[in-house]
Amino acid sequence: MQQHAETVCEIALKTRQFYDRRQPYRIYHGSTNCTRESAKTRANTIDISSLNRVLHVDTDRQVVLVEPNVPMDKLVAATLPHGLIPPVVMEFPSITAGGGFAGTSGESSSFRHGFFDRTVNWVEIVLANGQVVKASTTENAELFYGAAASFGSLGLTTRLEIRLIPAKPYVRLEYRPISSMSQAMSEIQRYTTDTDCQYLDGIMYSCDRGVLCAGYSSDKPPESTPVQRFTRSTDPWFYMHVEEILSRGHPAEEYIALVDYLFRYDRAGFWVGKYACEYFYLPNVKAVRWALDDLFHAGAMYHAVHKSGLFRQYTIQDIAVPYDGASELIDYLDDSFGRYPIWLCPVRQTTSRPDGSQVHGLMAKHHPIGSPPGEPEMLLSLGIWGPGPGTGEEFVEFNRSVERKVHALGGQKWLYARTYYTEEEFWSIYDREYYERLRRKYHATYLPTLYEKVRVRMAGGQWMELWPLRGLYGLIHSAVQTEYLLGSRRLNVFAGDIPAWLFFLVAGLYYVVTGGGL
Repeated sequence: MQQHAETVCEIALKTRQFYDRRQPYRIYHGSTNCTRESAKTRANTIDISSLNRVLHVDTDRQVVLVEPNVPMDKLVAATLPHGLIPPVVMEFPSITAGGGFAGTSGESSSFRHGFFDRTVNWVEIVLANGQVVKASTTENAELFYGAAASFGSLGLTTRLEIRLIPAKPYVRLEYRPISSMSQAMSEIQRYTTDTDCQYLDGIMYSCDRGVLCAGYSSDKPPESTPVQRFTRSTDPWFYMHVEEILSRGHPAEEYIALVDYLFRYDRAGFWVGKYACEYFYLPNVKAVRWALDDLFHAGAMYHAVHKSGLFRQYTIQDIAVPYDGASELIDYLDDSFGRYPIWLCPVRQTTSRPDGSQVHGLMAKHHPIGSPPGEPEMLLSLGIWGPGPGTGEEFVEFNRSVERKVHALGGQKWLYARTYYTEEEFWSIYDREYYERLRRKYHATYLPTLYEKVRVRMAGGQWMELWPLRGLYGLIHSAVQTEYLLGSRRLNVFAGDIPAWLFFLVAGLYYVVTGGGL
């Protein structure tokens, strides 16, 4: 704990220096799953990458104390030996606890527990003036709720206490075929009333063909029942495995090791790897896709998306609407987007506090006792990831049309995704007066606003769209782990990822010999 205190003291001192100069700063975590271009440089960045430790697991209180850069896989590895896990574990191993708190995060357990920030008891924050404070539901409560999903616009989170729940080593996963969104909503509501069901999400492979996946904690599978895995290079990609089960035409179930279930979407980054193969002109066959795992896991794929310029043609939207708008939204996406799979994830946006008050919304708002939010308790989140449609202005207009449609249906989008709102549109949806008041109270007025943190910047980099630069450059930066924000680089091979580096060489040779697969 002494090392933590010393590091935080250094961070606070540097923050104070920025404050005295009224110079906005950015935060460098060491890695990112963000889908936006970065404005970080050495001169405007505070490096907190060393805050990456699990500080203490308290089995009596069932809580864990962590620094913000602790990734989900490390967090689970620290708590699971004690028979405990966080209630909400995001599906990519590299998503961090601090990112989950400050950036709105959820997963298949969020229909029970809400967003990740609702599972946090308290946080330590370095305010924009360098002051170090603790914020919880009872201490600096307004800061605690405001900092959740604020993307660092109110200060810098340096420590979190997260609640834990008992864990079992396996998940019994039921696969339930669905033929319409109305059937999906009916099944989701049925599973929600089943108190034994702990995990729930789904995949639509077309507007009338999909699967709901309902998970139950299990001590062990029955005798002679095989255990399915998804994290090894020899294992299938989860979404392809589910589609194969769907092709059988009837419900099914299987037992999955807990860690494999929690991170089942990491390999291929949901189905981003499929589109990456197409974009980089690699043969789109199962063997090659599986061989790409070490390159196209979530973190490397997002890095390649940025470096190749793919983000200018790739729709990355997470949106959430009330249940009664889900069918209309999927029909709209079928007409305007036309690409599948689409991820379904029910989330509880209203959660109760011990004192009877409620916290509501993707951007956490506290509602005192007797002042209910007056909006649906549940939302259905849809993950829309895929090329296009179109390029340039057509591409931007599609993404803006999705934002308008979601707003018209009474929903909101997850702001970690690419945000195309104008500033006027953004603040017509989010409470500018509320955030500005918090920024004044906590000395953060010189920092970038929430809108400035999340908005899309489209200018520049058009030369990267030219063949063969886009694919080759993206491959290089997937195989070379580039800490480009602070100027250091290291090859995957030095980190022990020899299969990734070897496959990069083979893929590069294929690319050159075949002329990019054209």
